[in-house]
Amino acid sequence: MMRRTRDELRQHNRNLLIEAAEAIFAQKGVAGASLDDVALRAGLTKGAVYSNFRSKGELILEVIKQRQRKTLEAQEFNEIRHEQKDDRERLLEWCDLWIKQVTDGKRNDYARLIFEFIPLALQEPDLKNQFLEYISPRPNSETQSPLPPNGPVGSLPVEDQFRILVAIDIGLAFLMLFDKDNVSPDLYKSTLLALSQLEA
Repeated sequence: MMRRTRDELRQHNRNLLIEAAEAIFAQKGVAGASLDDVALRAGLTKGAVYSNFRSKGELILEVIKQRQRKTLEAQEFNEIRHEQKDDRERLLEWCDLWIKQVTDGKRNDYARLIFEFIPLALQEPDLKNQFLEYISPRPNSETQSPLPPNGPVGSLPVEDQFRILVAIDIGLAFLMLFDKDNVSPDLYKSTLLALSQLEA
């Protein structure tokens, strides 16, 4: 077996810490979890945590980013955005995937993590800027919204479309954490269809 280079070992340890942090934060919450807990779960030292992340907040942000970049659900959302389908069909597929994740409980820990992270980000300007860049990325030539381009919202600049999508996502996630019996995930679909002036 080939030995890892220093950079490969660092990246390996970083990935171990992010995976461990995701599990620990889901189990204990941000306030109840310590960096010692994360290091122990990853099988590394606390020094390894600080050699990869400057603070607990930075580690949380990396967990959030990885959740949106590398999970199967993230890949599925990305595939839908680039499918050559009818606008309505693509939007319905996007909404159905969101509803499925909420129903399966896969977004609950993620939503809690974001809400626990926000007070930390508001206290640290660098974290705040990184989080803002994450939830409101600058569009490039490949950035494509799931919203129909000819609809009222789909005709807005793509960065504004994603701001609206994030606002609906986070807002409904917040309501469902507090009142899950009365807030249906189907609201996500009905809202996006209404904003796109499409029928269910």
